[in-house]
Amino acid sequence: MSFIESYAAQLLINLPDALIIVVPSGEIVFFNDSASKQSGFSNDDMLGKHISQLLPESNRRKVDVVSWLKRWAEEPNPEQLRYLSLRGVTKNGDERRYQVRVSKFEDQSDVYFAVVLRDITEEQEQTTRLRHDQLVTNRIIAIGEDAVLSIDSEENICLWNKKAEELFGYTENEILGKKLNTLIPERYRDTHAKDLQSFATDKTPSKHMGKRGEIVGLHKSGAVLPLEASITKTYIDNKQIMSAQIRDISERKLAQQVLQDKESRFRAIFDYAVSAIALLDATGLVLEINSAARELLPLDEAIEDKRLWELAWWDEAGSSERMNVLKDNVAEAIQGLTVRTRTELATSRGTLEIDFSLIPVTDDKKQLIYIIAEARKLIEP
Repeated sequence: MSFIESYAAQLLINLPDALIIVVPSGEIVFFNDSASKQSGFSNDDMLGKHISQLLPESNRRKVDVVSWLKRWAEEPNPEQLRYLSLRGVTKNGDERRYQVRVSKFEDQSDVYFAVVLRDITEEQEQTTRLRHDQLVTNRIIAIGEDAVLSIDSEENICLWNKKAEELFGYTENEILGKKLNTLIPERYRDTHAKDLQSFATDKTPSKHMGKRGEIVGLHKSGAVLPLEASITKTYIDNKQIMSAQIRDISERKLAQQVLQDKESRFRAIFDYAVSAIALLDATGLVLEINSAARELLPLDEAIEDKRLWELAWWDEAGSSERMNVLKDNVAEAIQGLTVRTRTELATSRGTLEIDFSLIPVTDDKKQLIYIIAEARKLIEP
């Protein structure tokens, strides 16, 4: 054997890829070191053995290795390379998945097939997991409570779930491929485009859109929608994809407006009432008092961190017995009872006899949130 032949043989033995050479009958005549490491079979184990020992026929998919070797032998094409994915087994019985590349060559009248095996078991398992995860993700997106849409680097919409259809009025067929601006009122488009471009180029992976995450969108009908949105970006095949999770906050905004209206009405009544009113928390701690109540306190009287019975009204009005009665009254209000009584109040105007009430305020679950203390029908002594 010449130096070149010896060098070539050694090169084949030490190739990083598993290389097997077989004859058309399927008998293995060459089995390199990488094939041994990959399969667990030694060179002695496999020389002279049938290739089906390494690549057996599967019960799930009938693939006879020798049959496709013979087919190529009958239709020779020396330039052709074949790529297949076949099931294989290792010496200890583990099932593996191989990507198989086969080429045919001849030595005088003898025909051989060079079979290169690449173990793709982990790769296929990962692909299967990714496909499963993608199916789960797509299912979650499809039935999720929030509208979800994605855009490509040209701001073309490329994903659109059912909630997005319900929110904006466009079907998937109508909106896919359209520009994101379709969903943005015209007066906001320039600002939105700048914000989107800034997000696309910075290093932040996700963010809320607009102030406090609130933006506006445009319905197919032309109606403007108050929305809450967050946006994320990722890369698929080296192409940037941005996805937005969007929620209609029309009902919340309406509820906030109703609450603000109620707060305004309460504030007007509280601040300008003739009666002296104090707002207590669920433990009897004074939160605030109105103007009428403030006029009855000494100018330097502070109400912060004080219980109702700790204010100067009661301290200067008489005995500790009256303060203890007031504590009991507050305890009753904490239990959810409305208290009405007649008592005396020490004020900057002197001692006044008053009609006094404690009214518990509860939430929808009947949990106490406030106590309103009111001194009504002030009677000058």
